[in-house]
Amino acid sequence: CISHSLDLAYSPVSWKMPGIRKHRWYYLAGVAGIFFLLPLYYAWDPEGGLFPACPFHSLTGLYCTGCGSQRALHDLMHLDLLGSFSHNLLFPPAVVLLGLHFGNRVLRGFDKVVWKSPLDARRAPLVLLAVVLLFTLLRNLPWAPFSHLAP
Repeated sequence: CISHSLDLAYSPVSWKMPGIRKHRWYYLAGVAGIFFLLPLYYAWDPEGGLFPACPFHSLTGLYCTGCGSQRALHDLMHLDLLGSFSHNLLFPPAVVLLGLHFGNRVLRGFDKVVWKSPLDARRAPLVLLAVVLLFTLLRNLPWAPFSHLAP
C-alpha cells in the first residue's frame, strides 16, 4: 500500500493539460470579451473622464503599477507606441507577453502546442512580483530619470 502511493507520487507529469479541454470555452469567451471591449477603448479617450480613476492614486497620491494603463491601451490601439510607453512603460510589453501566453493557452486547448510560455516557468510569479514592485517603487521617486516613469 505504501509503495503504491509512492509510485503515484513520483509518476511522470504529462505536458498536456487534461483539464484544458473543458475550459476551452472559457478561453474563447475571454477572447470574445476582449474583442468586445477593444472598440470601447478605441472610441473613448480615457483622459476624458468617462473611465474611473485609479483608487490607489486617489487615496495615496502615489502611482500604482497600473496607473496610466487605460491611456496606454488607448494610445496602443491608435498605433501611438511612444504615447503608450510614456503613459505606462510596462504596459506594451505586458500586452505582448499576455497575448502570446493567452494564444498559447487557446492553442493548447486544441492540442496544438507551439511554444512554452515564459509565464509557465516555475519562478515566473516571483519574477513578475519583483518587476511590478520595483517598477511601482521607481515610478514614484521624484528624481530624474525615475520621474519619467510616472504617467
